[in-house]
Amino acid sequence: MDENSFDIAIIGGGVIGVACALELARRGASVAVLERDRIGHACSFGNAGWLTPSLARPLAAPGQVRRALPWLLDGESPFYIKPRLSLSLARWLLGFALSGRDWDRFERNTRALVELCNFSTDAWEELSERSDRSFGYARRGMLSVYESQAGFDEGRRLAAMCEPFGVPYEVLSAEQVRAREPVIKGRQVGAIFYPRDAQCEPDRAVLALAEDARAAGVTLYEDAEVLDVQRRAGTVHSVQTTRGTYRADQFVLAAGAWSGQLGRAFALRVPILGAKGYSFLLPKLDRHPGCSIFLAERKIGINPHDEVLRLAGTLEIVGLDLSVNMRRVRAIAKGAAGMLAIADPARQVRLWRGLRPCTPDGMPMIGRAGGYENLWLATGHQMTGLKTAPGTGRLLAELMTGQPPSFDPEPFRADRYARRR
Repeated sequence: MDENSFDIAIIGGGVIGVACALELARRGASVAVLERDRIGHACSFGNAGWLTPSLARPLAAPGQVRRALPWLLDGESPFYIKPRLSLSLARWLLGFALSGRDWDRFERNTRALVELCNFSTDAWEELSERSDRSFGYARRGMLSVYESQAGFDEGRRLAAMCEPFGVPYEVLSAEQVRAREPVIKGRQVGAIFYPRDAQCEPDRAVLALAEDARAAGVTLYEDAEVLDVQRRAGTVHSVQTTRGTYRADQFVLAAGAWSGQLGRAFALRVPILGAKGYSFLLPKLDRHPGCSIFLAERKIGINPHDEVLRLAGTLEIVGLDLSVNMRRVRAIAKGAAGMLAIADPARQVRLWRGLRPCTPDGMPMIGRAGGYENLWLATGHQMTGLKTAPGTGRLLAELMTGQPPSFDPEPFRADRYARRR
């Protein structure tokens, strides 16, 4: 086997691609990861940094379309669709609306995501204990804060649904919330505390995982953008990149928001749209939060690192547009300042934006592509990539090597969407 030939080639060097590579290498495969930019520098780099089984739910939830309608054309809302006409967007929106009509399906899919997330949170903890590279892992829990009674009631309903899946919770009154987190100053009616939730610094976490993958024998190629694909009937033979041609017995498409665009080279229709989110870092507060905080009705996440405070939010369906919309950034800052004791939310240490890969039903695609013998997918994780990456890697590796799967693969089947034309 020459230096550009491997058992498995993974297209995409984000947290999902690296996690899949690690699990496959542990099973004895020679694995190459082909990343168009830098390892972990896309959506994996600056997300909220949450490892939260409590929020491991499909985006297409019952009632979500109705709740989101007033937001869709509001440039400062938590959920926004950039106005444009396209057949792919129309298909995606129709699939999203239809997927959110079935409560039983939503509950089944939530259970599947929670199982992946619980496993993955434990795996991140294990990595933090053995790795020489610190990435701020801490299991301090997450406080989901509500400002209306209707929102609080819905939050408790979802918490009760997830508790049997391994997500314990406590209900707190408004007075208990202020006593637990004095940084919260805005009006609120109560909160739900999830003690098993954890947090980390996402960019450093991916680098620690990549270091583990290298130690397991994975070869990571950066600046290796896929330009062309050589196919023969129902198999992929090789991929041509900006760093040369790579051959493999099996291929994995794990390119996040770019999976839809790359899927066309494999003659696949992969209905993934990029949903832009923002995060930025602020200096450490005088009253720094002791745990992660989710302003549930404002859809704003707060992650307290040791030296800075991370704010994250918005879901903006934009395709592959990575431009910065400062109006939306200011909306996050304004929304956080309305609930937290932040002196000057404009004092940003670092601003980031990234594209979350969203499928119409809000569930990842993990498995073999329809019509192919040797092409697999691990993509479409919406806002759950970091929190489910180790579990995704475990499931995909088991499916590819014929081992009994640790998780029910049915909710994640890639061929429900991805089929060869």
